[in-house]
Amino acid sequence: MIWVWRFGLGVRVFSTCLSCCSCFRESATGAWILLLPASCPCLGSPHLPLSIPILEPVDFEGFLMTQLNNLDSETVQELGDFPEDDLEIVFTPKECRTSQPSLPEEGPLNVLCDETGRTTLTSCDFDLRSLQPDPRLENLLQHASVEDFERQNEEARRTNRPLTSEYAHEILILCVSFLNRFDIEIEPLFACIALYDIKERKKISENFHCDLNSEQFKGFLRSHTPCIDSSSQARSAVFSVTYPSSDIYLVVKIEKVLQQGEIGDCAEPYMVLKESEGGKSKEKVEKMKAQAESFCQRLGKYRMPFAWVPISLSRSSGDKRMTMLQGRRFSERSLNSEDNYGVTNFKATTLTSNTFFKQEGDRLSDEDLFKFLTDYKRSSSLQRRVKSIPGSLKLEISPAPEVLSCCLTPELLQVKPFPENRSRPQKEILEFPIREVYVPHTIYRNLLYVYPQRLNFANRLASGRNITIKIQFMCGEDPACAMPIIFGKSSGPEFVQEVYTAVTYHNKSPDFYEEVKIKLPAKLTEKHHLLFTFYHISCQPKQGACVETLLGYSWLPILLNDRLQTGHYCLPVALDKLPLNYSMQSPEKVPAQLPPIKWVEGHKGVFNIEVQAVSSVHTQDNHLERFFILCHSLENEVTCPIRVMEQKITEAKLEHELKLSIICLNSSRLEPLVLFLHLVLDKLFQLAVQPMVIAGQTANFSQFAFESVVAIINSLHNSKDLSKDQHGRNCLLASYVYYMFRLPEPPRNIARHFHEELALQMVVSTGMVREAVFKYAWFFFELLIKSMAQYVHNLDKQDTPRRSRFSDRFKDDITTIVNVVTSEIETEQAEKINISLAFFLYDLLSLMDRGFVFNLIRHYCNQLSNKLNTLPTLISMRLEFLRILCSHEHYLNLNLFFMTSASAPVSPSPSLSSQNSSSCSSFQDQKIASMFDLSADYRQQHFLTGLLFTELAAALDTEAEGISKVQRKAISAIHSLLSSHDLDQRCLKPEVKVRIAALYLPLVGIILDALPQMYDFTARSGKSRTGSPDEDQESTNPINQSVAWAIAGNQFNLLKTSGPIKQYNTLSPDTTRNLLICFLWIMKNAEQSLIRKWIADLPSMQLNRILDLLFICVSCFEYKGKQSSDKVSTQVLQKSRDVKARLEEALLRGEGARGEMMKRCRTPAGLNENLRWRKEQTHWRQANERLDKTKAELDQEALISGNLATEANLIILDMQENVIQVRNYNLLGGVLKVLVNSLSCDQSTTYLTHCFATLRALIAKSGDLLFEEEMEQCADLCQRVLHHCSSSIDLTRIQACATLYLLMRYSFSSISNFARVKMQVTMSLASLVGKSSDFNEEYLRRSLRTILAYAEEDVDMQPTLFPVQVEELLRNLNSILSDTVKMREFQEDPEMLMDLMYRIAKGYQTSPDLRLTWLQNMAEKHAKKKCYTEAAMCLVHAAALVAEYLSMLEDHKYLPVGSVSFQNISSNVLEESAVSDDILSPDEDGVCSGRYFSESGLVGLLEQAAELFSTGGLYETVNEVYKIVIPILEAHRDFRKLTSTHSKLQKAFDSIINKGQKRMFGTYFRVGFYGSKFGDLDEQEFVYKEPAITKLPEISHRLEGFYGQCFGEDAVVVIKDSTPVDKSKLDPNKAYIQITFVEPYFDEYEMKDRVTYFEKNFNLRRFMYTTPFTLDGRPRGDLSEQYKRNTILTTMHAFPYVKTRINVIQKEEFILTPIEVAIEDMQKKTLELAVATSQEPPDAKMLQMVLQGSVGATVNQGPLEVAQVFLAEIPADPKLYRHHNKLRLCFKEFIMRCGEAVEKNKRLITADQKEYQLELKKNYNKLKENLRPMIERKIPELYKPIVKVHSTTRDSFRNSSFRKYEAQSSQNA
Repeated sequence: MIWVWRFGLGVRVFSTCLSCCSCFRESATGAWILLLPASCPCLGSPHLPLSIPILEPVDFEGFLMTQLNNLDSETVQELGDFPEDDLEIVFTPKECRTSQPSLPEEGPLNVLCDETGRTTLTSCDFDLRSLQPDPRLENLLQHASVEDFERQNEEARRTNRPLTSEYAHEILILCVSFLNRFDIEIEPLFACIALYDIKERKKISENFHCDLNSEQFKGFLRSHTPCIDSSSQARSAVFSVTYPSSDIYLVVKIEKVLQQGEIGDCAEPYMVLKESEGGKSKEKVEKMKAQAESFCQRLGKYRMPFAWVPISLSRSSGDKRMTMLQGRRFSERSLNSEDNYGVTNFKATTLTSNTFFKQEGDRLSDEDLFKFLTDYKRSSSLQRRVKSIPGSLKLEISPAPEVLSCCLTPELLQVKPFPENRSRPQKEILEFPIREVYVPHTIYRNLLYVYPQRLNFANRLASGRNITIKIQFMCGEDPACAMPIIFGKSSGPEFVQEVYTAVTYHNKSPDFYEEVKIKLPAKLTEKHHLLFTFYHISCQPKQGACVETLLGYSWLPILLNDRLQTGHYCLPVALDKLPLNYSMQSPEKVPAQLPPIKWVEGHKGVFNIEVQAVSSVHTQDNHLERFFILCHSLENEVTCPIRVMEQKITEAKLEHELKLSIICLNSSRLEPLVLFLHLVLDKLFQLAVQPMVIAGQTANFSQFAFESVVAIINSLHNSKDLSKDQHGRNCLLASYVYYMFRLPEPPRNIARHFHEELALQMVVSTGMVREAVFKYAWFFFELLIKSMAQYVHNLDKQDTPRRSRFSDRFKDDITTIVNVVTSEIETEQAEKINISLAFFLYDLLSLMDRGFVFNLIRHYCNQLSNKLNTLPTLISMRLEFLRILCSHEHYLNLNLFFMTSASAPVSPSPSLSSQNSSSCSSFQDQKIASMFDLSADYRQQHFLTGLLFTELAAALDTEAEGISKVQRKAISAIHSLLSSHDLDQRCLKPEVKVRIAALYLPLVGIILDALPQMYDFTARSGKSRTGSPDEDQESTNPINQSVAWAIAGNQFNLLKTSGPIKQYNTLSPDTTRNLLICFLWIMKNAEQSLIRKWIADLPSMQLNRILDLLFICVSCFEYKGKQSSDKVSTQVLQKSRDVKARLEEALLRGEGARGEMMKRCRTPAGLNENLRWRKEQTHWRQANERLDKTKAELDQEALISGNLATEANLIILDMQENVIQVRNYNLLGGVLKVLVNSLSCDQSTTYLTHCFATLRALIAKSGDLLFEEEMEQCADLCQRVLHHCSSSIDLTRIQACATLYLLMRYSFSSISNFARVKMQVTMSLASLVGKSSDFNEEYLRRSLRTILAYAEEDVDMQPTLFPVQVEELLRNLNSILSDTVKMREFQEDPEMLMDLMYRIAKGYQTSPDLRLTWLQNMAEKHAKKKCYTEAAMCLVHAAALVAEYLSMLEDHKYLPVGSVSFQNISSNVLEESAVSDDILSPDEDGVCSGRYFSESGLVGLLEQAAELFSTGGLYETVNEVYKIVIPILEAHRDFRKLTSTHSKLQKAFDSIINKGQKRMFGTYFRVGFYGSKFGDLDEQEFVYKEPAITKLPEISHRLEGFYGQCFGEDAVVVIKDSTPVDKSKLDPNKAYIQITFVEPYFDEYEMKDRVTYFEKNFNLRRFMYTTPFTLDGRPRGDLSEQYKRNTILTTMHAFPYVKTRINVIQKEEFILTPIEVAIEDMQKKTLELAVATSQEPPDAKMLQMVLQGSVGATVNQGPLEVAQVFLAEIPADPKLYRHHNKLRLCFKEFIMRCGEAVEKNKRLITADQKEYQLELKKNYNKLKENLRPMIERKIPELYKPIVKVHSTTRDSFRNSSFRKYEAQSSQNA
C-alpha cells in the first residue's frame, strides 16, 4: 500500500521538457509518497541586486481574504485561490507484480540533382508562352482597402499554428531456451544451467534445472516420480546480470541416472556408436536402452555426473560480434561503470555447440570448473586434454519481451499475466552478484542455499565407495519432521522433503557440485536443522540386498544464539544413530554421550559444506540484531530478562542497553544496514516521539534516536560504494523519504508531534551533529514537509486557516532553522544548503501561511547580501534559490497574477496628429507605460516575479568575472517559466494567457535595455542590420553598442546608468535565444490593443530599437534543418548512463519498478540542473545524455524546430503589423529590413504565405515611400522575392509571383515607369544565378510565365505601356535563364563554365552594375579553383569598368583615365571601354549605384587584385596595380594605407629578387574538339592554361574523364598525335579530343623587349608546336628523310585573362625540309655550347655535360653523321645551295664553340680530371679533322651576284625564308 499526498490539480511542465510524467510513483512495499507540484530542473535562476532593497511583500492571506471575493470573474474563480483538494492524502494499494504477494506462511512481516533529363551540352531558348503558369491568387487584382488587407492577414496568421509530440523509453533483458541431442538416445538425461564469472571465480546465478526427455524416457522413472508439477517443466529461463563482463560463461551440466561403471565407461557408447548407422550399431543401442531402463527402475532417484559444456556469452560468429549479456530486468541493481560491456545492441541469436566435455570423476568441484573455463578461454587445448562427446546443444538467447507471459519468480510465484491454459512456464533465475549490491529489501524473500562440497572417507575401511548424501530440512528429530520446503528439480514435484547428491562411482572422497535451494520458514526455532545422511549405493543388483547402505550422519543447526547460521563448515560424521536432542548442539560440540558416539576419524571434520542465505528476514549483523530484539521486546512488553544472542539483559539494564544499541547502529556493516535501512529508520523515528516505559519509569530516547539517524545519514553519504545523485544526495535516503516514510504511530498523551520534535532537534543540536544536520539538510527538510502534510491530513486540518494550522512555537523553530542555514551559507556546502532550503520553502508555500513564508524568503535573501561579497556568487545563489521557488505549481497564484490589468484603457485609435502631440503624457499613457515598468508597487504585489526580474536586471547590469553564467541562469529561469505556462492545462484559455502576459510586461523593458549585449545572429549569417550583405561582419561581436545606446530612451531599465557608456559582456547565442523567446512569448500572448497603444506612445528611436530586436529575432529563429545527434564525448555519455543507473537503483527498486519504468516518458537532454528527488518529473532526467538518435527522433526534432521557427516568425510578423498600423509614416525602412531579412532566412511555407501577404499590404499602403525613399531596401526585396519565385513549392511560388507583380504594378503606377524595379529585378536575377545554390530555372521560368499571365489579365493596366514593359523585362530574364541552363550542365567543367559566365558578363556590357556582378562571380569561382591570376584579372577588369565610369562622372587628375590606364596590367582590359555615353543615367535608372562605383570601391577592387596577383606569383604586376592605387591614396592623404601599400610592394620586389627564374608559371596546351556531340564546340580549338608542371597525361585524363561522364566512356576518343585531323575519317557517333603541348612563340624583334623570365611568360598570344613527319607518312625517318611542321597559333586574347582557355583565331604552318631541320638542330647545339661557355660563374658540370654531348666518343657520330649526310657532296639542286652553305657555316661555328669549351674546361678541371680533359681534347681534334674538308668546301655559285637586291625589298627578304625567296627569283627569271 502507498500513502500519497499531492498539491493541486495541475502538473507544471517546462519548455524544454516536451514530455514530463505526472503520475503517482510506486514504492516497493507500503510507503508514504510525496507528490509535490512538478518542478523542472531546466529553470534558470534569479538574483537580487545589492543596491535595491527587497520590499516587504503583501500580507498574502489577508489580501486574499479581503480582495478575492470582490473580484467577480470566472478566471479568478478558477485560478484565484488554491483548489479545494490542494492537499490530498491517499493510501493506495501497491500494485503487486505477482498473482499472489510474496508472504511467509505464518503471515506478513514488515537531393542530389537528377541528371536523367540531360541531353546535349547546349540548350535553346524557351518560349515563356508555351509554359503553363501557376495558379494566380484570387482577388489580387481587385480593389481592396488597406484595412481589409491587414484584417485578412491577421486572421490568417492567427489560425493553424503548429504543434508538437512526445517519445517513450524501453529496457531489454535476457532470455534463454534449451535444446540438446546426442548421436544415440538410450536413457533420460538431465541438464542444469548456471552462469559463472571466471574473472571473479564465482557462480553468479542459481541453477536452472530442465530436461527434454521424451515420454518414453520419462516412463523409465515413473516409479520414482510421484507427480510432475507444471513449474518443474520449464524449458526457458530469464537470467539477470548486474555486472556484465566478457568473462561470464553459461555452463550446462548434464547428469544421467546412476549405473554401474565409471563416467568414462558410461560415456563410451556415446562416443563410438551412432543410431543412424543401423545394423549391429542399432542392435547395441536397443540392448543398451533395455539396460538403461533396468537401471532407471532400480536406481532412478540417484544421479551421476556425465558431461558439461561451456558457452561464452561474448564470442564471435562470422564477422559480427554477438553480445549476449544485458543489464538486469529489474531495477534491483545499479549498473557499474567498471565493466562497461556493450549490451545495448543485443539481438536475438541462437548458439549451437557440437561438443560436450566428459566429466572427470575426481574434478567436479567449482575450483576445478574455473580452471577448466580459464583454459578454455585461453586456447583450445582443453579439447585435447579432456575427452569430448559428440552431440548437439542449441541455446536460443534473446531479449525478453516487455511483458513475460507465464513466468515464475525465483519463489515460484506466478507473474502477471499468467494464463491458466499454459502448461510450460518460464522461470526467473535469481542472481548472485559478484559484489555487494546496496539496495534495501522491498519484498519478502527468505531462501537458503546449501552447497555440499567434499566428503573424505578415504581412511575409512568400510566399503563405502558409491557415496551419496541425502539432505533434509528438519523441524524436529523425528524422521517425520522433514519439511517439504526444498525446491524440486525438473519433471518432478515443486517441493520435496529430501534430495540426493550425484554419485561418483568408486570414489571414497567425492566432490559435490549440487545446489540445494530451500524456502526457509518465516519463524525459525532451535529445533530447525539440516540433516545429512550418507549412503553407499549398490549399483549391482544382489538377491535380497538393499540399494542403500547407511554410512553415517551429520547435521547443522539453522540457528545459533537465535541467529541464522551461514558460511563454510567442516562437519564431523557420526557412524551411529544420533542421540536424543542432537539438533540442539552443533556436531562439533556434542557433549559426551552414553554410550559414546562413534565418529569418522575421531570426531574430525570430514564433510565440507557451504550455506548461504538470501533473506529479507535475517539481518546477519550483531548490532542490527541487538537493536531489533530490544525494540521488539519493549513494543510487545516481553518479560525480562531478555536474551540477546549470548547475553541476558535484566529490566534494570534495559534502558542502558537500548541506548547503547541505538548508538551502535552506525557501527553495523554497510550491506546489512542498507538492506534493513527502512526498518531501522522507522524504528528510530518511532523512538523519537514515543517515550518508553521501563520498570515503571518513562525513558526518552528522542535525542539518541535523532543523533543515531544523523550518524547513519552521514555514514551513508560518506560511503564510496553507495550511489549519489548529481547534487551529492544519497539515493537510498531519497528513496526512503519519497516512498517509505510515514508518521510514527502517535503515542498517548502526545506532547509534541513528529514534525515539531524533528524541528526542535534540528534547532537544539550542537557540535558535529549540528554540522551534519545542515550538511545534509535536504533529508531533514523532506522529512519535515512530508510529516507536516500527513499531520494536516491525519488531524483534518485541511480546512483550517493556514495561519492556525501549526503552532507558534513550530513557526519559531522554522524561523530559527532558516537563520541557522543563513549562518552556514559561507561554508563549502553553501550551494547545496541554498538549494535544500529553497525546496523546503517551496513546499511550505503549500502548507503554511504564505505571507509567513514570503517573509522567510525576504529575510534569507537580505541575509545573503550581507554574507556574500562576490556579486556573481551572490546573484547566482539567489537565482538558484528563486528558480526553485518559482517552479511552484501555483506560481501564478502566489504572484497574484489575476490582479494585473490585462488590457489598455479604452480610448480611440490614435491618429497621426494625436501621436505627434503632447497628449502622450496623459494619465492613460502614463498608466500604460507603468505596466512596462518594474516599479516598487509591482515588486511588492507580485513578490516572486518582482524578485526574479530584479535579479535579471542586476545580472545584465553587472560587470564581473563569471557573470555570463549567472546571466544564463537568470534568463533560463524566466524562459522555463513561460514555457511552463504554455504547457499548463489551466492556462489554455485566452483570457488567462492575457493576464499572465500582463504579469511579465516589465520584462520587455529589461530585454530592450539588454539589446547592446545580445549576440548578433545576423553577423553570423553574413547579414547586418546596418550594413550591406557584402560587408565584413564580426561573427562573435555583440550588437554595436555605440549605435544601440544612442537610441533614445532608457525608461524601461530599472538600473539607469550615467556617464560613459559601459562595455558589457556579450550574451552567448543560447542565452540570447532564450531571452528573445521570452520577448516573443509576451508579445504573442499580451493584449494586442495594449501593445498597439504602447507602440503608439513610444518615441521613434525606441521603436527603432524594437525593430532592431525583431531583426535579430528573425536570424535567431531561422530554421536550420535536420541535425545529427550531438556528439558527446565518451566520458560525458558514460557519466549520464551512471546517473541514470543510480536513479534506477534509488527510485525503482522492487518487483513493480520495471512496469512503472516503462510507463514513464523520456525527457530531453539538458534538463538536469538542480533536480529534485521527490518531484515526479525529475526522476528520469539525465545529464547531457544524447545517444545515437533514430530517424524518427531526428524527424521529430526537425518538426519541433520547424514549428518553433514558424511560430517565432509569425509573432514577429504580428509585431510588424502593429508597428505598421500605428506608426507607418517614419518606420518603413526598419520594417522592410526585418521583412527582407525574414525572406532571406529559411522559412516554412506557412510563414512565407503570411509574410508575402503583409508585403502586398505594405506595398499597397506605402508604395510611394517604398519606391522613392527606400531604394536600397527595394533592391534587396526584389532579390529575395525573385529567389522565392524559383521555389519548388507551389504555394510559395504563387505568393512570390503575386508579390513581385504587385511590386512592378505599384512602381509603374507611382512614376509611370518601373525602370528602377526593372533594373533591380534584372540585377537580382544575375546575382541569383551566379551565387544561389538552390536556384531552379524551371520553376523560375514558370514564375515568369505566371507574372506574364497577371500582366495579360490585368484589365486596369491594359491601356498603359505597363504590359509591354513587363513582357520586355520577362523576355530579358528568360534569355539569362537560357544561358543559366548551360551553366548548370557545365558545373563540373570549369573552362566551359567560365566561358558561359564570360558570355553573360559580355552581354551586360551596357549594364555596368550587372557586368561588375558577373566579373566578381567569375573571380570568386577562379579563387575557389586556386586560379589566382585569373581571379585577379577579373577584378582588374572590374576595376577598369569602374574607372571608365568614374572618369565620366568625376574629373580628378589622380584617377585613372578609364580602362586605358590599365594597359600595363593587361592588354585585354581595353574591352571594358564604355560603348556610348547614353547608357549612363544613374539619376533615372539607378545605374552605377553600387558601392563599388566609387573611389573607395575602385581601390578595394585593385587591392584585392594585387593580393591575388601576389598569391599567383605575378609580383611584377603587383607594382603596376599599385601604380594606379597610390595616386588615389596620396590624394586622400591616407598615409596609413600608403604605408601598408609600400610594404606590400617591398615584399613583391623581394620575392622577385629571391625567386628569380625559380618561379613557375602556367603550362599551355592546344585542345581541339571534333564531333557533333560537342555541339557548339565542334571543330573549335582552344589554348588551355594549366598549372605549372602539368603533364600531357594529366590534362588528357581530366578531359577524357569529364566528357566520358557526359557522353559515356566508350564515346570519347583522345587523338594521341598532333597531325591535322581529317573529320571525314572520324566516327560521327563519337567525340574526339586532340591535345597538344604548346610553347610561347616570339619573333626575333619581340625578344629584345622580353628580357626577364616573367616577360617571357606574360601577355602571351602566340604559341607554337612542332610535328615531325616523312613524305611516306611515317613520323620518323633517316636524316635525309626527316621533315618537320611548325604550327603557330594566335589566340583571341592574351594570357593571363579572365578565363583559363582562349579561342584560337589564327593558325600558321611552316614546313622545314631535312636540311633545314639539320640547320635548326645544329643551331640549338651551338647555342647550348655558347651559353655553357659564357656562364658566370662558370659551371664545370654543366659545361662537361654539353661537351660530352658534342665531342664525346659515344655521341660524336651525331654531328659527324649530319655533316656526312648533308655536306659530303654539293647538292645538285641549286635551290639547296644556300641551305648547304648555311649548314656549313653552322658547323664552322659549332666546331669553334667546341674548341672554346674544351679550353674553358681545361681551366676549370681539377688534378684528378686531367685524363678526362685529354680524352675530350683528343675527341675534339678527331671531330675537327673529320669535319674540316666539308667545312672548307664552298659553292662558287653562291658568290656570284645573281639578283640585284633593291632597298624596297630588303624587309621582305629579311622576313622570308630562303626557300620562298628563291621561288620568287625563279619566277622573275
